[in-house]
Amino acid sequence: MAPRNKFRDLDDFVPTISDSENEVPDLDDSEDESLQKMVPKASSNNKTKKKLKEATIVDEDVHEDLNPGFKFDLEGSEVTAGFDGWAFDGDKKSDEANRDVDLDGIIRRKGGLIKIAGTENSENEAESQDEQESENEDEDAIEEESVMENQAGDEDEDEDLALDGFGMGASGETKADSEDEENGSGSEESEPESEAHIPEQGSDGEADDSEEAKAEFYAPDEESSEAKKTVHTNFNSLSLSRPVLKGVGALNYVKPSPIQSATIPIALLGKDIIAGAVTGSGKTAAYMIPIIERLLYKPAQVTSTRVIVLTPTRELAIQVSDVGRKLSRFVSNITYGLAVGGLNLRQQEQNLRSRPDVVIATPGRLIDHIRNSASFNVESVEILVIDEADRMLEEGFHDELTEIMSMIPSKRQTLLFSATMNAKINQLISLSLKKPVKIMIDPPKQVASQLTQEFVRIRKREDLKPALLFHLIKKLDDFGQKRIVVFVARKEMAHKLRIILGLLGMKVAELHGSLSQEQRLGAVNGFKTLEVPVLICTDLASRGLDIPKIEFVINFDMPKTYEIYLHRVGRTARAGREGRSITFVGESSQDRNVVKSAIKSAEENNTQNTVVGRMIDWTRVEEINGLISNKEEVIAEILEEEKEEKDILRAEMQVRKGENLLKHKAEISSRPRRTWFQSEAEKKNSKYMQTMSKNKKTINSKKRKRIEATEDRSRSYKKTQKDRSTDQQRTYAKQKAKVDAKKKKNARK
Repeated sequence: MAPRNKFRDLDDFVPTISDSENEVPDLDDSEDESLQKMVPKASSNNKTKKKLKEATIVDEDVHEDLNPGFKFDLEGSEVTAGFDGWAFDGDKKSDEANRDVDLDGIIRRKGGLIKIAGTENSENEAESQDEQESENEDEDAIEEESVMENQAGDEDEDEDLALDGFGMGASGETKADSEDEENGSGSEESEPESEAHIPEQGSDGEADDSEEAKAEFYAPDEESSEAKKTVHTNFNSLSLSRPVLKGVGALNYVKPSPIQSATIPIALLGKDIIAGAVTGSGKTAAYMIPIIERLLYKPAQVTSTRVIVLTPTRELAIQVSDVGRKLSRFVSNITYGLAVGGLNLRQQEQNLRSRPDVVIATPGRLIDHIRNSASFNVESVEILVIDEADRMLEEGFHDELTEIMSMIPSKRQTLLFSATMNAKINQLISLSLKKPVKIMIDPPKQVASQLTQEFVRIRKREDLKPALLFHLIKKLDDFGQKRIVVFVARKEMAHKLRIILGLLGMKVAELHGSLSQEQRLGAVNGFKTLEVPVLICTDLASRGLDIPKIEFVINFDMPKTYEIYLHRVGRTARAGREGRSITFVGESSQDRNVVKSAIKSAEENNTQNTVVGRMIDWTRVEEINGLISNKEEVIAEILEEEKEEKDILRAEMQVRKGENLLKHKAEISSRPRRTWFQSEAEKKNSKYMQTMSKNKKTINSKKRKRIEATEDRSRSYKKTQKDRSTDQQRTYAKQKAKVDAKKKKNARK
């Protein structure tokens, strides 16, 4: 008879990855006791004694940081003072490989990046920072005539940095997280900006799902309700292991956020989850903590990739990787891999060849490595996480997700997380979910209660927007000590604004899809360290990125939908702190619809006082615009010089490429030919066909509604003015004919 396994009697045994009972350590025993159980009993054999002594020494080295008397501190502050946010580190390359155009240098040569006369009033220079803040508060009090009244009339015509990966200090009031696509299929990827895919205004992802379909697809509502009702006041009550608790404790985080409290116990049971919660509420940690807990029990002898985390963008993938590494810093046997576009392909292949336990990837690049990287496969994947799931389920990633689902085992746990989770059941079916538990923590389409939303009426002053932006930034932060994110619709405008503000003496950074990955990470890191306090970006940065302590968000261009607006303004007022957003509002119905949605949301949540109008000194703005107009020729010269330098660098790169091809011809020829899931042309064609299909469905739906409306009108027909006029003409003609006939009859008599 086989010996009885002692782990079968444990009451607190947790189902784990691979469920290998012989490999499950007893974390309740001390390190020395565990070691004695793993090593055969002492014998007279000197070799056995020697091995036991060596193993003891190794164990002491491995666990020297794990204090047996460790107790999780429940009295710590919920906001840490020694944390700089998550790391955004890319590849370490040589200076030769990192060469790029020095745009700031060109701007300096043209007389920019220094304060110039006429860009600020002398009285503003004399004011202190405290006086400026007081002035802003007084101005806000005057403007509290609320955009609600203005828009109704128009209808007819450190530090205290937040651990946003955990939702530190979050009370569950913020809402948001829109980013450009990240297909990852090559080192140079086309990344459409915010206009690539625009969901219909006011669409509800589950509007078409019947109650019967929901009941059949999702797990019983009782499971979700029970998970949300159970409140965990500390991580100890979640039955986590000591190394995981120590990793969380090292980040000075003591209380689970609502999304973590609800999802971690369900995830530890191995169930599928569809979860939604506001930005800054700790969704990343909500799925990384149970993953690390389960990986503690993985078989030590078998090396394989067990977890895949998919994200829509490179920056978010890098951030998730850093969250996981910091959480598992006291767990010695968990490895991570990163598979994203823009970073060194060979380094990624080398890393994935070791089959790391957790791979964080963008969809296209993951497919690339599955097809082309030796020794890497996803046959042993047991957990699939899709972060920002609503974005990933859009058309831009449909083909990639379908391909990935066909490659990974169907018997797995699937976790979907997003800030605005509104996917329909027919979209979720393709992910092979098994009775997922739906956990939605916060009300949908809601901004943070600590966010003050300001709107500026542009009217017919579109040409003054760059001057207005400079005027506001100087007014909000003349000392460069506050982080300000400026959102624009197109990357060309982001680049031009960087040059304009640079010529006016203001150093800013830009972030969009046309930059190399090194430039993008450099912009994020410079902004995070306040080296550059202003970041001008497209919707690439509006989803998922946790950059601590952003005080202001400025919408230079109004987003196309209220959902995108939520994601943008969700960059500030995170984790329970105060923040402010300023939005430039044009005269289009699209702009007004977004404002009306913001007002409606404020009314429904009794936060009307957080939506206000902002008065602008347009005379001062016009003066600044005059300075910008005088620099149009200089701006054109800078763009031309930048283009020439890029052409030179591109030519040098082609020369180096040719030299490498000649030098390493034999090695390159011996490599297997790389295959691609989709070329750039195929990708664009696929998106075009999907857009056309969607438009066709919309047209057919409108046509069907029009026919139905026509049928309704035919049942209860009401004459139009034209019909009545025609009837009068016919009556008049009949009467005239009768009179003429009577006259003829009388004439005969």
